[in-house]
Amino acid sequence: MSGVVEDSAAASLQEAYPGCPLCSGTSVHIGTGDCHRHRLWHEPLPRFIDWMRCESCGHVHTRHYWTDAGLRELFGRAHANQVAGGNLEQRRQLWKPVIAQAVQALGGYASTFAGRHAAPVWLDVGCGNGLVLMLASEFGFDAVGVDRRQQAVDALASLGYRVIQAGFLDVAMDRPAAVISMLDVLEHMPWPARALSHARTLLPVGGCLVLSLPNMESSSWKQLDADNANPYWIEIEHHHNFSFTRLSRLLAEHGFEIALFDIPSRYVASMELYAVRKV
Repeated sequence: MSGVVEDSAAASLQEAYPGCPLCSGTSVHIGTGDCHRHRLWHEPLPRFIDWMRCESCGHVHTRHYWTDAGLRELFGRAHANQVAGGNLEQRRQLWKPVIAQAVQALGGYASTFAGRHAAPVWLDVGCGNGLVLMLASEFGFDAVGVDRRQQAVDALASLGYRVIQAGFLDVAMDRPAAVISMLDVLEHMPWPARALSHARTLLPVGGCLVLSLPNMESSSWKQLDADNANPYWIEIEHHHNFSFTRLSRLLAEHGFEIALFDIPSRYVASMELYAVRKV
């Protein structure tokens, strides 16, 4: 990473954070990533990402977040793995533990499903290729997906799945969700605290929030930094680099308690948390 670089041509696509997006504290610049090598980067997206660290809570975040115009430009394209298709059976095995561990966090299969007149709701935020949505359905959940990308929504709808094109903060449910999954999603959201507050309104006490995202405190992250090969400093879709310590505190602030912790194999330097709403 290098010094601050401004890209005035892309100014309309971004808005500057007034302070730390978690605690409103003062943040200082810690480096800049050159993201033109990112596979989704294209003109007129800004080439550089400035990274900041809050002096109050230690959270690491980008200097800017996407405006509506920026999101339209960014989401005009998608990774191949963000759209339904590919080796479905291989992906089923990769994602299966997520559903099983969420059921465990809810108290086990019998506890989750026994005595219910309707299948419990699983809401998958940023459903992308739909594997979690599909597997939750196979496990017996009433699965609903939400995604901003029209391409992803259309692909899943064509397979008969229920998917909403929207941002998560705009989602309303006709009954509480037993599980809300945000798998490699929270780091994309400009205001994570607002997302957790909204998740809390959609989950009953005892409901489960599943999160996976990169962990700055992981051994892999430290090695990637040492090798000057950390892909997350040029990840054009991310606004945040969380540590387990800061994320744990943020969850507690919003009434969640971590029930299970795991290290998934899907992405490098990742963590996975299963948090239950306590209050």
